[in-house]
Amino acid sequence: MPKVSAGAIWTVYLVVLMDMVNFGIVFPLLPAIAEHFGADATQVGSLATAFSVAQVAFTPLLGRASDRYGRRPVLLIAVFGTMVSTAMTGFAWSFPMIVAARAINGASGGTVGIANAYIADATTSEEKSVYISYLQACNSIGIIVGPALGGVLSHLGFSVACYVSAGLSGLNLVIGIIFLTEAKPRGNQAREAVASLTAAEGGTARDEEGAGTQVAAEESRGAAASRLQARQSSADTGLDYIPWSAGLLFGAGFLFMLGFASFESVTGYYLMDMYYPGDQVASGQFYGALFTIAGVTMFLVAVFVYKPMLKCFGENLTIVIGGVFRTLGFVGMALAPSPFWFAVCAVFQVSGGNLISPTTSSLLTTICSKNIYGRALGYQQAFQAIARIFAPMIFGYLYDHYDKRITFWINAGTNVLAVPMIICVPRPREEPTFEVVDANVSCMERQTSVPPSLDGREHHPTLRRQLSGKGS
Repeated sequence: MPKVSAGAIWTVYLVVLMDMVNFGIVFPLLPAIAEHFGADATQVGSLATAFSVAQVAFTPLLGRASDRYGRRPVLLIAVFGTMVSTAMTGFAWSFPMIVAARAINGASGGTVGIANAYIADATTSEEKSVYISYLQACNSIGIIVGPALGGVLSHLGFSVACYVSAGLSGLNLVIGIIFLTEAKPRGNQAREAVASLTAAEGGTARDEEGAGTQVAAEESRGAAASRLQARQSSADTGLDYIPWSAGLLFGAGFLFMLGFASFESVTGYYLMDMYYPGDQVASGQFYGALFTIAGVTMFLVAVFVYKPMLKCFGENLTIVIGGVFRTLGFVGMALAPSPFWFAVCAVFQVSGGNLISPTTSSLLTTICSKNIYGRALGYQQAFQAIARIFAPMIFGYLYDHYDKRITFWINAGTNVLAVPMIICVPRPREEPTFEVVDANVSCMERQTSVPPSLDGREHHPTLRRQLSGKGS
């Protein structure tokens, strides 16, 4: 069960959902907004660049701040930034102001990473990936609802659409302030266990002192105090480092996002050139329907498919199955003889990605210390933002100058590379639970014999060494 109330978990989901809806409302209107100010195609591209560059720069900073000051305040600040940026877009009187608004929106666009860190704080290791998959479902709903709502509001003018989006962000902020609670860092439990152990060691030292072993008692107390101070300092100041194996997950996430971003940027042209030559209306309608289907697929996989597959096949096999689906999807899109089969293969590709993504985020929090969840997930989101910057340029150039199917072939190949990168990440061995620690510390305080270890774990002397930092 989560470590916080169900209401707090649902509030996080709602915050992410409404943030994605707001993004979906404004993003499709950016070309029309730019045209209103007489911007050319290059200037329109600068809007996406400003957003992504700001996201790359600020997402790790937001994650680090959430590690230090808590998830709740940083998440609320990010929502406030979204509200300000969309309002600026609505009343902007020049194109540079639109660019500045998009940069602010990108700088405050770390809500997904912070929400993932919140879920990791609030859930156990067994249920973490499932709850993260529900965040993916919220993203998919935003992909469906946002553009549709933006299309309806666009008939009233882009300023009205932006003001409605800003109003939704304001409502999102109020909901977060009222209902969102801070997830209790479980690292506090570790410090409490170490403190209990130190107190027990201090009691043993006092007994030794009473028996006439003054020097041994002083050494015991001094060593225990030093170990506790070092551990508390590390936990409180964040003197933890992202392990090298996290680089494999960052790289895999970059490759996955490179594939999805290229799918977004190239598919519209591919449909028109291959299936609807000269018919922009039919091509655009099918393109919109395709992404609606993709959003529905993402939601269904996240809510109804991921958890049973994880329970039935385990983590690694679920990743492999997702990789196979995704690779076959890209290959199928390159070979699809009709729009119908292209859509079927796109469903396979999206389904495979949604089987992999939650496990990747969950695994990242497994190999990293609890003190740096936000920082690690912030870097993960930053690498994905970098992929979004380069994917349109790289694959747009390849599409214009080489084979039009090359995007799908390359992404099938990078997917084959990315899946082993995730599977090869070394999993840390399971640590003894705090129930085991408490039982053994209580036994030590009573100065009784050590009880049998629970679940086949090692006995009390080893637990003491693990907690005190002397060995493993």
